[in-house]
Amino acid sequence: MNTGKELSLRQVLAAVTLAGLSLAASQAGVVDWAWGLVGTAAAVPLLRWLMLRQGDKPLCRGGYGVVLRGIYCLWSVVVLGHVLVQSARRVELVGGSQGVSGWLLLLLALPVLWMSWGKCAAFFRSGEIYWMVLVAALVAVGLLAIPQVTVSYLWTRQGSGWTSALMAAGTVAMAVWVLPYLYKVSPRQRQGGPVGRWLLLAGLLGVALAALTRGVLGNAAGELPHPFFVTTGVMGESARLEGLLSALWLICDLVWAGLLARVWRDGKGPVLGVLLGIAVAFTGWTEMLPIIVWPIGNLALAVLCALVPKGAEEIVVEGE
Repeated sequence: MNTGKELSLRQVLAAVTLAGLSLAASQAGVVDWAWGLVGTAAAVPLLRWLMLRQGDKPLCRGGYGVVLRGIYCLWSVVVLGHVLVQSARRVELVGGSQGVSGWLLLLLALPVLWMSWGKCAAFFRSGEIYWMVLVAALVAVGLLAIPQVTVSYLWTRQGSGWTSALMAAGTVAMAVWVLPYLYKVSPRQRQGGPVGRWLLLAGLLGVALAALTRGVLGNAAGELPHPFFVTTGVMGESARLEGLLSALWLICDLVWAGLLARVWRDGKGPVLGVLLGIAVAFTGWTEMLPIIVWPIGNLALAVLCALVPKGAEEIVVEGE
């Protein structure tokens, strides 16, 4: 039974799209856009089915639900550490500063702690506002990109096509991070086309970032750190544009981090999750993992969620 306040479907899906943009920007240099379309086309109907399948009961219920919640919490800590490190490294690189990543991690952790404190509904309301800000930034980037893209670069192939498809599908699968509390969204809101349209938008935006990066930088895109943001610097012929977009993209990183913290339920749980994620970030070991780990992790969670048995004994979930 949904004992908490009802969430807005639009706000939840806007947060998923923002988090997907964070992942998409980090892998834009290695994803082949054509194969990315294949991965998106395959993932959207599957993730839509998974989201519509969720009724008005919590996802994690019964014996299997206890295990699933444990997996969610443990993996969220690892991914949260990665998100913080990724953001800090990017800001450090774009800002031209070295040796300040530790301080940047602490500074980035503060808004994540703030976002994880309080009610779930308040977090998603702020996510919708952030989405409107990013829309304006995406429009500006698109207008600058059109005259800079070299069409021949778009047809060069690099790397494995199936790897690109999996990474694009993993971007759409960012939706798995809202499944634990999707029961707080009225099933009536989830019926129809909004879920599928938002998931398709998230996938296509990721493909567009990959195409833009490849179209401007060519094969060099796969050899540069954070190539999407290098692309914006080239388009604007100024490092200041690169720095501005990198700063705006922190919104996507922080929303993703907020989603990760929210799987620890309400109350003090999300704060504990953030603190553990900060500890993982300071170890730095997530930097040694290949970039494909993160989209594959999303897809693996989607498979585990699809295995949740129907009619399992419900675990009582605390309301807000």
